[in-house]
Amino acid sequence: MKILFGIMLLILINLNISFAQEGNCKSLILDYRDFVETDSTKWNLTLLKDEKIILLYYGVTHSKDPLHLQFVEIERAWNSAKFDIALFEGPNRGIQSTKEETIEKLGESGFLRFLASRDSVEVQSLEPNPILELKYLKEYFPIDKIKLFYLLREAQRVRVSFNWDESQIKNHIETVLSKANALPELNEAVSTLQEIEQLFVEYWGNEIKWWEAPSNWFDPLQQSEKTGGIFTNDINRYSSNYRNLHMYELITNNLKSNKRIIAVVGRNHVPMQSKALECEWMKLNTSHRN
Repeated sequence: MKILFGIMLLILINLNISFAQEGNCKSLILDYRDFVETDSTKWNLTLLKDEKIILLYYGVTHSKDPLHLQFVEIERAWNSAKFDIALFEGPNRGIQSTKEETIEKLGESGFLRFLASRDSVEVQSLEPNPILELKYLKEYFPIDKIKLFYLLREAQRVRVSFNWDESQIKNHIETVLSKANALPELNEAVSTLQEIEQLFVEYWGNEIKWWEAPSNWFDPLQQSEKTGGIFTNDINRYSSNYRNLHMYELITNNLKSNKRIIAVVGRNHVPMQSKALECEWMKLNTSHRN
């Protein structure tokens, strides 16, 4: 029975890819609400041509521990292949003077930039244009919730990543606000720390402070009604779906340009995009043969 199920599953997968090839491969990108992790979930994707790596899409567990095995694996893969471009998650926050310090300060995205800088390889962020992402989210959520979500997530990021205290977080968010408020798309909502606190109390009460929002509020694989985030998980899911589409299109365009690509990203993104990228690679190879 298990063998029969496996055969049927492979047939369905191949049928899905064939169907998508006739139309648009991006239809194979998964929505986070449809993703279920299993023991067979693959967090890395490798595409080959003539036994050479054309794409290594490496899914990481976000870490700033230089001893984490994933950094050894990434560097081993980097040294064994000659990549034309390195794609990283998040903004370009530069690098530090050493490999270890770069990992401790900037995690896996900084480490990839460090390797690229060392070997003079082109780098590019996997992130979409933030204004375009904002316009997309506004189709589904009001701007005050969207802006509050981004501010709370950034506060959570620096609190967890750098172990910052209340004063440091508030100073950082004030800097973020000054930049956000300068944008026409964001200058009419949640423009001060006082407004953040007021809205936070309206939605979540006084049990925790706004700068203490828990990490699971920003997990796209969880539901807001279960985490207590009310709407934060939902916004993050829509944001992540939009980002997955952008990443897929960016990688596809580089494949079409015959570039050898290494991309390092939070691991959940890889299984969301894998079937669509495999579909595009099959289409490219089919068109070259024709």
